[in-house]
Amino acid sequence: MAVRVVKKIQPTRAMRFTPFAKSSGFTRRMRLLLLAFAFLQVLILPLASPAQENRGGEIVANLATGRVVFCVTRDAIIVAATAGGGEIGSRPPAVLPVSSGRIGVLLGAIDWTAPDTAKATRFDAELPPVAANALRRPSQKPAQEPSEIEDIGVGMLELIRPLVDQIHHKLDLAPDEPLVELILADYVQDYGPEIWNLQYRVRQENLANDYWQTRILRPAYVQLYPPEKGQPHTFVEADYPANIRQLRLTERLAQPDPQFDRIGHSSPDVAEAVAYLASGNSIKARSSPTSDFLRAAIPMAGGNEQTLVMAVLDMNRGFQWLLAPQEPIPPGKTQTQPTEPDAPSLRKRGPRPQ
Repeated sequence: MAVRVVKKIQPTRAMRFTPFAKSSGFTRRMRLLLLAFAFLQVLILPLASPAQENRGGEIVANLATGRVVFCVTRDAIIVAATAGGGEIGSRPPAVLPVSSGRIGVLLGAIDWTAPDTAKATRFDAELPPVAANALRRPSQKPAQEPSEIEDIGVGMLELIRPLVDQIHHKLDLAPDEPLVELILADYVQDYGPEIWNLQYRVRQENLANDYWQTRILRPAYVQLYPPEKGQPHTFVEADYPANIRQLRLTERLAQPDPQFDRIGHSSPDVAEAVAYLASGNSIKARSSPTSDFLRAAIPMAGGNEQTLVMAVLDMNRGFQWLLAPQEPIPPGKTQTQPTEPDAPSLRKRGPRPQ
């Protein structure tokens, strides 16, 4: 239960009791009652006014829900995304080029509309300029400075913060469920391919009369790739919401499946790629036959073929669309890079696991 602390109000000159001593007993009692009533109004009105103001409308957000599959191959990082698991009006996960050498996927509350305005804030449009501003710094940074992933994470945090501050109703989220997720994939010099999941959670407090204060927390950084030493190199899969019940591609490959067998033997190149995927050696498979397999396999594994989007981050040529989204990403406006000196640090990078 939230505890409200009410500061004691010191009487001003107009509130002092000295003049009342010269009044009659009845008049003095009436004035004291009126003064007590006015004092209660001072305490009560600040609690009621936010709820009254809130009835005029609140900011709303549309969710991006579905499944995302990454595959790191010999020469590229492939990403495929498809809609699923959301309510009516939800949109598919937003796949986009964050920069020429980085690919991103946005999930969760990514389209925001303020009350009394038809203009929406779309994170897929705002993320590229936010990332560009976050990375405008000297190429050589001291070891203790935040990484590029952290810089982008903080820039995204400042984009989300003013919108979340306008939420004053109770959100239906599990304690560990993020409001927004940002998955980033890139190649790091002298390290190799990496995939990070940045999870933005919120904390809420009921101030009074079901009027909630909402604030965004600093992102949690979860490294999805590379796997630990000795673990298989195969698909990296993520869902939003997390309770989407679909069989993973890795599991489908590990068991007899006539549909997958038919796809896997569609050509010698695809058969070779599938063999590497099934054995946990995706880094030996070529990207072209691997993407052909994914394009056919994801709809059979429960993905929505109509919303399937695919892209590739080539080691040499950068970002390229394989299946572009039906709705193009609108241009975003330039953001200012904030400073947050006590941002959390990612674990220290070591040599790339073999």
